[in-house]
Amino acid sequence: MRILQLTSHLNVGGITTHVVNLAEALAKRGHDVVVASGGGTMVERLARGSIPHWRIPLNTSAEFSPQVAWACCSLSRRLSRQDVQLIHAHTRVAQVVAHWLFKRHGIASVTTWHGFYRRRLSRRWFPCTGRLTIAISEPVFRHLQEEFGLAAEQIRLIPHGIEVSRFAQSVDPVETQRLRERVRLGSNGPVVGTVARLVAAKGIAQLIEGFRHVTAEVPSAQLLVVGDGADRAYLEQLARRLGVADAVHFTGTLPETRVALSLMDVFVFVPAIQEGFGLSLLEAMASRRPIVAIRRGGGAPWVLEESQVGLAVAPDDPRHLGEAVVRLLKDPPYARQLALHGLEVVKTRYDLDRMVTQVERVYEEAVSTTNCGLRNANCGLEDLVIQNPQSEIRNGLQ
Repeated sequence: MRILQLTSHLNVGGITTHVVNLAEALAKRGHDVVVASGGGTMVERLARGSIPHWRIPLNTSAEFSPQVAWACCSLSRRLSRQDVQLIHAHTRVAQVVAHWLFKRHGIASVTTWHGFYRRRLSRRWFPCTGRLTIAISEPVFRHLQEEFGLAAEQIRLIPHGIEVSRFAQSVDPVETQRLRERVRLGSNGPVVGTVARLVAAKGIAQLIEGFRHVTAEVPSAQLLVVGDGADRAYLEQLARRLGVADAVHFTGTLPETRVALSLMDVFVFVPAIQEGFGLSLLEAMASRRPIVAIRRGGGAPWVLEESQVGLAVAPDDPRHLGEAVVRLLKDPPYARQLALHGLEVVKTRYDLDRMVTQVERVYEEAVSTTNCGLRNANCGLEDLVIQNPQSEIRNGLQ
């Protein structure tokens, strides 16, 4: 199948990682895959896998931005020359573009909702949800029904997946030492770490405040913060103000997290309120890291509590966060038990192959029903060139 993966950009982050993982896995299964985006640091990884990238002006989160119109025109010209059977859109602006391209070219589209969104009028009036919509967690599934009126028949629940075996591989000691030297991470003492965008929505400040309680009990402990963002300078200043700056190490953005995860004795997961899942959580589980997580948002607690993975603490409670980390640092057998349980859960429920097989089924269903609708309005399905998609969704039309 010729598939276009459509997203806003390819800078390092959860959605980008998912898109690239999916594109690579589909290509290995023999599909002809193209990724279109506004570009970013992970375009190079696509090139290494011989996956074409179409650069389009879509580095925006505003659905009424002129960039959206430009992206529609750019892709429309390409699609007039190159055959694509399905478009898979991963962000709101990508959904709008995919819907327009369907109206213009009749190409089947699937959307993935990666989190929770506000009930803006534009999203209710112009849902642009595609023929089928993928929800990445049970809370997102309910969110689509309760907040946006989508019928359950249109939604497919497919949690994210990762290549578990890749994280189980041994890490090159040379790479480990190189990272230690670059961020000045000492070789003595346990390492607490996280992987996240350094933005206010993530609440990384809670982790740094909690780390002060960790060092009070385990003075040799160090904190490794993987990621970058607008709050980095503030967080560095906070570490200095709390007197833990010498023990807090910022790596900046890393295109590959395996090496950093291998250094961590405890992984702390700090989800955003709007986060629907959390790929870094799965990567930590696959890397056999014991986990402490802040119970915040809808998606992450679903993953944690459904499987009893790690220790969960209330948000905005740095002291209890620190105490949970100390508990794992001081009880290695218990930490190891949690880590092994997390590995079994991610292997059983969140393996990449399982996810890709489910996504392929959605693609086949979307293409089949779209072609049927375009061929024959009387084949039992509504013609997909619709005027009022929200009312059709409510009526359960497939």
